[in-house]
Amino acid sequence: MNINEIFYISEKDWYALQGWATIAHSEDKNEISGLMTAIPQKDGRFKVSDVEILKQQNTGTNTELDGDAVSAYMMKYGMKYNNPDMKFVWWHSHHTMEAFWSGTDTNEIDAWKNNSFSLALVINLKEEYLFRVSFWKTNGLPVEQHIDTTLTVERKEPKINITAHMKKKYEELCSTPTVTNIYNGYNRNGVVRNPNQANLWQRNNEAELSMERAYNQVLEKAESLQDSYMDGTLKLGDWNKEVKEINKVCNKNKLPFKMKVWNLNKHDLQNKLMVTLPAELFEWEDNLVQERIETIAWNASFGYGGNNVY
Repeated sequence: MNINEIFYISEKDWYALQGWATIAHSEDKNEISGLMTAIPQKDGRFKVSDVEILKQQNTGTNTELDGDAVSAYMMKYGMKYNNPDMKFVWWHSHHTMEAFWSGTDTNEIDAWKNNSFSLALVINLKEEYLFRVSFWKTNGLPVEQHIDTTLTVERKEPKINITAHMKKKYEELCSTPTVTNIYNGYNRNGVVRNPNQANLWQRNNEAELSMERAYNQVLEKAESLQDSYMDGTLKLGDWNKEVKEINKVCNKNKLPFKMKVWNLNKHDLQNKLMVTLPAELFEWEDNLVQERIETIAWNASFGYGGNNVY
């Protein structure tokens, strides 16, 4: 196995890292750091997870973890996994700066020297990163080597099993109404809307949107709101107002989903959003409908299924 195939992190944990970096920069214009675990899997890879921040002192160009807090984290997860081959990952942010290893960073990496290898990650708010594997001994020899390699972010993929019975039922029970195609051209996501295109936000009752396209439109709107709140351009009151407006549109169009309403203060909402994927912002009336629509929307985003508005 090539080294760039060995280490991976879930999408949720990746965005937790981005969330902590965003909070530190938006609140104090500071860096931030923490620890993660790297647990060996049966397929030979290492899963990077358990994102946490610890007690620390930070500035705009430096971050220092409390030694006792580091020891407590290592003991906590050492006891949880009880795996002598597990590793810990020191991570920190460079907010708006480039992702690079400063002199202070390399000193911290050296502090994690051991009898095998150690791991370090630096990220920024543009989702750029460097992930370093530091080998401290090679075949028992004290030969040091530092390799910046890939940390794969594993995205959520639908697991679809279409049976003959399902196909038969679909043919028996499902039909498709005739819909006039009012889309042409291309934009950054594939298909661009015609200038006269009707969508939910224009409230054109004469144009009937499919549920899949409606979901894509509402999802894109919600994701935009989430990004705006996380970068500080949208305030708490505006967030609540926009959520109310989205749910009004969903009710008006008799859609089987709506945005979740959280009664949170601005800091708790920011913490909630930083570990929440856009699709998790919604609640559905029926789980089976949710699975079907989300699957079609996912496939449509890759251009092989569904009626994607964008």
